[in-house]
Amino acid sequence: MDQNSELLAEMMLHAAQFCNQAETFAALLDNKRDLEEFRLKLGQARNILERLQQTYNESAFDMQKKGLMAEFRQLIIALLWMGYYTRQHLDFRLFRRLVSIEAAFTYLLLNDR
Repeated sequence: MDQNSELLAEMMLHAAQFCNQAETFAALLDNKRDLEEFRLKLGQARNILERLQQTYNESAFDMQKKGLMAEFRQLIIALLWMGYYTRQHLDFRLFRRLVSIEAAFTYLLLNDR
């Protein structure tokens, strides 16, 4: 596995950890609509992570595959929305994890030439 694929796999791990930690804040959300939308984004993120895990298990992690990179893009969008809905409760470390995931993806996109 090349270095970029390893970074993608590490991003998956951090995204799963972010989902688990952000889910603990769901009980603290007062607005019912925000809670529903948060749960929707959480479900989307977990479904994407599951598909990415299957791709990883099949040793088909290749940044040249546009579908794989589109899945990661959708994952990051879902994570950012989750961060938005839980913004009142995010601590610095969890927010930094979210920013690191997005920054790593941007790095991979810019250096994939």
